[in-house]
Amino acid sequence: MPKKIFFLSALFCLFGCVYHTTPQEEGLVVPAYDDDYERFAANVRVKHSDEYGITYEYKDVRLDEIAYMAARYCYEHGEHKAVLHDSQLFRNFSRRATFDCVELQN
Repeated sequence: MPKKIFFLSALFCLFGCVYHTTPQEEGLVVPAYDDDYERFAANVRVKHSDEYGITYEYKDVRLDEIAYMAARYCYEHGEHKAVLHDSQLFRNFSRRATFDCVELQN
């Protein structure tokens, strides 16, 4: 009996791995971007910025990619370091991330 269960579960797993649909087949629209700059321009917005920090609203972009942008912003505005203050889910499945620009002590 355990051999039959194992065989059937392996068969179902194999069938699940072979048969899949693409997002286009399911009716979903998947945006295609030529490069990362185009993807960032379409999906990242600066909501607030000053000398103490910056807030981004983004979707279809990872937080670590946003962190690089925040680090560059803080460095260009006083050679500070960017520290993630808050990241939260916002409307329409977008997210907001707030970074503080701080001077870290050694």
